[in-house]
Amino acid sequence: MLNPALRHHPMPGQSSSTSHPNDSLSHSVIIERVVTVLITLLIIFATLPFFLIIPLLIKLSGPGPILYRGLRLGLNKRPYVMYKFRTLQPNAQQIIGASLVTERNKMITPIGGFLRETRLDELPQLINVLRGDMNLIGPRPERPEIYEHICKNIPGYDKRFRLKPGVIGYAQLFTPHSSPKRLRSLIDGIYLTRTRTQ
Repeated sequence: MLNPALRHHPMPGQSSSTSHPNDSLSHSVIIERVVTVLITLLIIFATLPFFLIIPLLIKLSGPGPILYRGLRLGLNKRPYVMYKFRTLQPNAQQIIGASLVTERNKMITPIGGFLRETRLDELPQLINVLRGDMNLIGPRPERPEIYEHICKNIPGYDKRFRLKPGVIGYAQLFTPHSSPKRLRSLIDGIYLTRTRTQ
């Protein structure tokens, strides 16, 4: 019978290292992060002309900053600063408050309508991906005031906070900007279910 004192000690020449499920999980997270950063850098390089032309067009369309910096809720509802090319008037955030921006809103700048329609205003969020705030694909981030006033009571809406928000949202691929939050939540739920079952 094996001596109890030897049960938890390796025999001579036997490795004492054991594989732990968390080790493979951490390795996969690191690999995924490295791949995401490399892809993001490639996208930034490929879209570099837009990063040069769009700021010029924004400046020519009127006064105000080139970038919009807005507070958003990310993974586990952690707030972070999200970047976009500015598509609204400089004082729009104070005027709009917890309201949703519609295409008819007079706060949208002349070039802003085009940027929003083509989603080119989202390009600076690649910086957020490099910072680790967002992923390339995931649920779209939400403003804290919109979450509190509109989204908080939507069934299943909080599931989106289990993942990092994405530059490209699953629901965003199939719906315009003015789509109801309930519809977008339903479509995002399909993506969340598929992601968690993989």
